[in-house]
Amino acid sequence: MSATARGIALLATLAIVAAPRHAWSQEWRASARLGRVTYEGAPAGASAGSSAVLGLARTAPRNWLGLSAAVPLGDDPFWAVLGGWQRLATRGTAGLLLDLSANGFIQRKRATVAGVPAPAPGPLPFPSQPPAPVGSDPSGQGIGGELMAGAFAGSPALRLETRGGVAAQRSRLGDVLQERALPTGDAQLSVVLAPPMTLQAQSRAWLDHGTTHAYLGGALRYARGPLQLWGSLGRWVAGGLDRTAWSAGAGAAVGPGLELQLGARGNAFDPLYLSASRTSVWGGLSLRLGGSRAIAAPVPMRSRDGRATIVLPARAARAAPSIAGDFTGWKPVPMQRDGSRWTYAAELAPGVYHYAFVAEDGTWFVPEGVPGRQDDGMGGQVAVLVVS
Repeated sequence: MSATARGIALLATLAIVAAPRHAWSQEWRASARLGRVTYEGAPAGASAGSSAVLGLARTAPRNWLGLSAAVPLGDDPFWAVLGGWQRLATRGTAGLLLDLSANGFIQRKRATVAGVPAPAPGPLPFPSQPPAPVGSDPSGQGIGGELMAGAFAGSPALRLETRGGVAAQRSRLGDVLQERALPTGDAQLSVVLAPPMTLQAQSRAWLDHGTTHAYLGGALRYARGPLQLWGSLGRWVAGGLDRTAWSAGAGAAVGPGLELQLGARGNAFDPLYLSASRTSVWGGLSLRLGGSRAIAAPVPMRSRDGRATIVLPARAARAAPSIAGDFTGWKPVPMQRDGSRWTYAAELAPGVYHYAFVAEDGTWFVPEGVPGRQDDGMGGQVAVLVVS
């Protein structure tokens, strides 16, 4: 999502919604963008000029599928990319995860440039230098993928995730063929500074036949009402480019299901393809086509004087439910029956808390309509409570 150094985990330009919005359990979106739009997961010589890009994507908490195609406004090649991602993960505050992503691209030049010889196949450029152009015929295609296994721990307010695996690709542009597979690993720490703001610290490394590519960076996301802002800064501490990688963007709802989005990215480098991307700047619209209902925007329940009573309608649970959250160490605690509702009362210090309900069969849930209901990043939901 974004752009941090991810190898080829996901193609950023396939993400129809580049900015994080209020969480949806599932949705389809179409987009139209205009500007200098580049795509990740492509070797040196890939299209980097001005173009109009159309896209279609399906997003859900644990999987994603997208297609984008660019119509160049100049002499750059036409390109199209298709990618997807699937996560398998255990539930709870700590567990294991498995991520699988795959992508493919095609690029076609409408007319070759006469008199410019194509380069002969040879060694790849030194990783710290921008690769040389492919030459007179940048037409080609490629496929790539990534398999990552790891673990996570924490709560919705503080979460640590680490993964390790392999990234591989096979691509050809003109006469240049690349076939590479690199061991890779990453770590990410996410902190909810306040319900609408999330800070992430990120690191990733690739082992490249005696050369190590290592990246350190951070990202900030903010969403309140119809406005979303995001940005990232990072640096290659080994290999890569000797420049600061960055990204920034904004999105705003301008109608039912319609969003205006602006974005930019610079100094991106891909260790798997050994390619450096030009600065990308674009603007466009995104339209929601369908999907399941939205999770309620995180307008948290508020409590004063340090005493909070959390209420669940009796009809929401067939048997006595429990509650688990930051204030219980995420261990289920039984709720009490009070007429037509279940309740839980606690004396809490001022702060922001997250919680969920646990059914008799062990299922974690947060019904629609609960204040502060939001996606927990693992396929479920949590609710937000603010005590002042």
